[in-house]
Amino acid sequence: MPTLPPPPPPSAPTGAGSAVPGGRREPEIVVMPEKYFGMALKMDGKTAAEMQAPLPPPPKPAAPKPLVPPPIQRRPIWPFVILIIILLLAVAGGFIWFNRDILFPKPAPVVPEPPVTQIPAPTAPANLTASVASGTQAVALAWVDTSANETGFRIERREGSATFIPVTNLPTNSSNFLDISVQNGRTYTYRVIAVGQNAESGPSNTATVDVAPSTVVPSAPTLPPGGLDSDSDGLSDVEEPLYGSDASIQDSDKDGFLDGNEVFHLYNPSAIAPVRLADSGLVTPFVAPAGWSILIPKGWTSSLDTADGSIATVRTNQGESFKIRIEDNPLGQSVTEWYLAKNANTPSTAVRLITTRGGLEGLLGAERLDAYFAWDGKIFSLSYDIGTKPFINFRTTYEMILNSLRLSGAPVLDETKASEALNGPGDFLETMAASSTVTSTEP
Repeated sequence: MPTLPPPPPPSAPTGAGSAVPGGRREPEIVVMPEKYFGMALKMDGKTAAEMQAPLPPPPKPAAPKPLVPPPIQRRPIWPFVILIIILLLAVAGGFIWFNRDILFPKPAPVVPEPPVTQIPAPTAPANLTASVASGTQAVALAWVDTSANETGFRIERREGSATFIPVTNLPTNSSNFLDISVQNGRTYTYRVIAVGQNAESGPSNTATVDVAPSTVVPSAPTLPPGGLDSDSDGLSDVEEPLYGSDASIQDSDKDGFLDGNEVFHLYNPSAIAPVRLADSGLVTPFVAPAGWSILIPKGWTSSLDTADGSIATVRTNQGESFKIRIEDNPLGQSVTEWYLAKNANTPSTAVRLITTRGGLEGLLGAERLDAYFAWDGKIFSLSYDIGTKPFINFRTTYEMILNSLRLSGAPVLDETKASEALNGPGDFLETMAASSTVTSTEP
């Protein structure tokens, strides 16, 4: 650092030392030259020698202190604990309140059991009779229903001195049954038992009948028996499902007409109001270009074996079938003359003339399973083939088909007059059916 020159001696300012009154001098005001202001500030009271000494090095900056986050002020948790406890108590209290009846059930009041009313057993049927049905080898049973609380009847039968065995069960209020399962030349004994809700009656009186060739009317054809008809309504148990009827109820729609009687007359046995089978959906029309048509149950199959339907087949899906043919009649004979000419060994007394509900006049052959109708110079024939079956399972359906037959252009009688001569199932085949006691037709 350069040495500063000594300041010059102060010179007395102009007018310095002027005397003041009293012999004293006024103090002088010395003013530092302006050029020395900066140096004076640097010296700050130091001498020139001190200013010339080397300056100490500046102190080292202190190391920065690490940043430490301020301590977290933790809140006390006991208010939350208390709040949780209060909520738990509230939830538990509500659960207990709403389920108080389950958690704290009240004792059930002791109700004394009502006295058990014992329904008495029905009384036994009376006046049981058994006889061979006219023109058949079936046994007709009849009895008097003496009870008012039965749920049904059980028919029992024994052969000779053997043990009684059940034959079938009948619905309430039954009073007759046609047993078609008997065999020629045997003796049967029957009895009837009324079945109640909790008990059954004692057996009725017994009735014995001999089924022998001598009891059969000689002029009647020998036909296989009809299929099992558990409720004796004219429909076999195999036929009942075809028409939606109940095999254990004689009158499924409770309209006062037996189920078989309604099917025979082309009515729906399962409808309360008079509904024709053709409108019931239970049957379908089978129509041929040749001009004939019939009704067949909906579940059956049919085919035109020739394009015009001069030969056709209806299959029951039970091993039985119906065959339709249109045969020549070159001589223009009546249906009876034509049939007897075709069957020279058949006496005229063996055939039977019939009139269908549609007013068609025809003929049943000696076996009663073939029907013939004169039509437009030809013969229309419908044959029922039971195959290997021992029973005529679709007897009433066969008669229903005959009643539904329509032949285009064939002469017909008034339908009302034609139906007046028909009672019900068995009329065409000349076999007595359980429904033969019902002579009314559907209104």
